[in-house]
Amino acid sequence: MKRVKSLVFHTLFVSGTDNFSEYLINIISNFGFDDKIGFGLSLTDFSYNVITIKVIKRTSTFINDFDSTQSQFERKQIFVFTEFSFSIDLDLNILYVVGGVSHMNCVKYLFRTILTQEYDLQPVNLNGSAFYKLLLEKNINTTIDHITINHFNFNNELVGRFSGSVMNKTIGPELVEAYKSDIVKLSFLIRINENESFTLQIFPNGALKFLSDTDEFDFILDFLKQLIFSKNG
Repeated sequence: MKRVKSLVFHTLFVSGTDNFSEYLINIISNFGFDDKIGFGLSLTDFSYNVITIKVIKRTSTFINDFDSTQSQFERKQIFVFTEFSFSIDLDLNILYVVGGVSHMNCVKYLFRTILTQEYDLQPVNLNGSAFYKLLLEKNINTTIDHITINHFNFNNELVGRFSGSVMNKTIGPELVEAYKSDIVKLSFLIRINENESFTLQIFPNGALKFLSDTDEFDFILDFLKQLIFSKNG
């Protein structure tokens, strides 16, 4: 059974402090859980110049509770707690979230709330056609195995949204070139070496999702970081 992980990358540049890691770790270490904003933060790891932080998020919702003594329903507010993590690679100047875009939005809110230093946090352009070009430039062993396209047009006879598996290796690159801005999802099979491969999906909102037969999440994550951000990757 394939394991699925989602990632969202942003670039992060900080000004106004000579040691951002020390500054951030000090804030996180003293943060705990803030009842006012409904978030908790804790440091889970700091190694190889990568800071990893766990976020606890409180969300309110309502349920219908039955009062048997009154024989009636009562609307009650309850709190649901969830967690996710994000990391900052200080060498590559990137921040990445294990999870979807909504988690990244939480991180942006927390940064606006807790940081007093100036910083620049920007999405990374990871559209499908640009990423495919990057794979080719860096001679990565890859094939396009699935594609979803808006405004697909076949000889003006078949027009609409198209989604399907790519069975012919030459068709995938042709579709990517023809429908650059209309690609909704692009899926690649990437072979790292003879023994390790994974499927990577790219979405227009900048989210990545990868599927692998192994639990080697850190290995694949490091591969993607070096591929996308390292000049020597």
